[in-house]
Amino acid sequence: MIDFGGTCDLAVWCKLLRDKGWSGPLIARTLGKSEGYVNNLVRVVQRASPAVLLRWKEEQAGAVDHVCATDWLVQVCLLSHELQDAELAHRIRVVFGRGGAEGWRTVRDGRPARGVVVARGHPQSS
Repeated sequence: MIDFGGTCDLAVWCKLLRDKGWSGPLIARTLGKSEGYVNNLVRVVQRASPAVLLRWKEEQAGAVDHVCATDWLVQVCLLSHELQDAELAHRIRVVFGRGGAEGWRTVRDGRPARGVVVARGHPQSS
């Protein structure tokens, strides 16, 4: 049995197995996880900006405090890399008390999007 260093490592392994030809259901059954969960992890690895992936990995290693919840990662990875990086910076400010969550609303490419949080006042979200 492989001992994963956290969800980020698990996600990278899921992506590797998918790239090697394993199906989502097979990966899920082997790991004892749902297929949707496995697909979401693979999607994050495929779409996340380098800054988001690095932050997630550092959090899993205990190097920095946690802001990259899996559900947030799945949502933010729908955005461009530039907006992902802006959202990460905003989330760090909000979580660590240097910003307010009251300004959050849903936006995607300037239009409302289901479940994607982007800070109000962000140049791309007005």
